[in-house]
Amino acid sequence: MVVSKKFKYEEVLVLKHGYGFVGSPKLFAHLFFVDGLLIDTGQFKARNNIVSDTNDLKIDQIFITHHHEDHTGNIIPIKEKHRCKVLGSEACMQLMKAPPKLSMVQKLIWGNREPYHDIIPVGHVITTPKHSFDVIPVPGHAPDMVALYEPKKQWLFAADLFINTYIGYFLDTESIAEQIASIKHILPLDFKVMFCSHNPQLKNAKQQLAKKLDFLESTFDNVSALHQKGHTAIQIFKELKLKENWPVKIASMGYLSKMNMVKSIIRDIQKK
Repeated sequence: MVVSKKFKYEEVLVLKHGYGFVGSPKLFAHLFFVDGLLIDTGQFKARNNIVSDTNDLKIDQIFITHHHEDHTGNIIPIKEKHRCKVLGSEACMQLMKAPPKLSMVQKLIWGNREPYHDIIPVGHVITTPKHSFDVIPVPGHAPDMVALYEPKKQWLFAADLFINTYIGYFLDTESIAEQIASIKHILPLDFKVMFCSHNPQLKNAKQQLAKKLDFLESTFDNVSALHQKGHTAIQIFKELKLKENWPVKIASMGYLSKMNMVKSIIRDIQKK
């Protein structure tokens, strides 16, 4: 079942799509369109709806925030329909030539995505006829992830930097230390709205991102203290009374789990 909705915030058109392989969707991906610029292309599982929603848009350029499948699932059909250029970071360009394999649960929720070889790497700024967007690296969730910031409008297109004020499960490739650094880099910016790809924050955006930072720093400190005492990842998980999302962990064969959050912190500590 595919659910599609749309709404506008100032000049920004928000396209919201979710797919549920059993019943209504639990997760949604958001695309953002402003002044000829489409930010991300959504998931393959909602391809027909997403491509149809772009029919009446004059898309001059697509910007890909990072290589994950819920952001890159429809690059090819949208590019072919609108004959537009596709932009992204240098790292995103390289990763999309041969995207990493996906777990079963990712394929079920979002669907796969095709390799794409023609992303044009951008520098520090991209422009549209009316706007100028700063391109800001925000690694941690993905090594190639970037945010877009329009200072005059106080818009932050945050990709997956926020998602929520807490973490339900974690990719085994993520880094909490890098996420903390990325959020600290973003928070001083003057933004009033945060266009998160899964959970847009149209009010109190800075406060919500600050809460996410508090959660990450608190979790990092708690895990670090127990790790220094010689506790294993399993012992730390139990000591902090963390709860695993077992259906997600099993379906993803461990690629997505809350235990990955603990292991990420231990990795980050050991790197130092």
